[in-house]
Amino acid sequence: MDRDAWATAAESIQRHTALHLLLAGTLFLGMFELSPALLTELRDRLLPQDATLVYLSPAEYMLLRFRLAGYAAICGLALTTGIDAWSTLRGRLTAGRAGIGSVAMVLLTALALFAVGVAYAQLLMLPLVLEYLHGDAAAAGFASTYSLSAFYSFILLLTVSLGIAFELPLVVLLVLRLELATGAQLAHYRRHLAVAFFVLAALITPPDVISQFLLAVPLLLLFELSLVVGRFAGKG
Repeated sequence: MDRDAWATAAESIQRHTALHLLLAGTLFLGMFELSPALLTELRDRLLPQDATLVYLSPAEYMLLRFRLAGYAAICGLALTTGIDAWSTLRGRLTAGRAGIGSVAMVLLTALALFAVGVAYAQLLMLPLVLEYLHGDAAAAGFASTYSLSAFYSFILLLTVSLGIAFELPLVVLLVLRLELATGAQLAHYRRHLAVAFFVLAALITPPDVISQFLLAVPLLLLFELSLVVGRFAGKG
């Protein structure tokens, strides 16, 4: 590669990095401004009845807003970086014929799957898990008083984890598309992957069977759905 080619590549990298950082900064500032309304909505919808929230340090609420904004920035940066990497890889594999449409399809699919995972966490998993944990503590005679950091960190961790976990179909389809494995090979290791999903669920969720099943079972279903879609797409 000659000097001009290196200069062009370096300029492209700098331009892409600047765009990624600009998007991440925009998401950070936007989420920081929206965080009070979002935190209030999450409290009103997910905090179990008779449970209370307290803050344990003067800066706890402000740090919580920064953390929420950081989650938004990291997710945006990870998404744009992943799309960039996929565009570059696919361009090399297809001798530059990737096209904007293909990249846009991957981006929209990734966003849709992440949104489905977030909706699943917020509308089904978290209400059930929080009510179960609250009821278990109440049955033992304990009052539920959560710190701001502990309560919202729990919610954000599970929400983001479910959003990322629901990207599984995209990962499977990309593996099939890039011919890193066949559908038959993936199906052969179905039992191993089932164990891996339950181990992953045990690491992410609270130590109770209900929350582990609420994460592991959807992952199993998404994996099977991905194999079906890959088979119809001719990649099985």
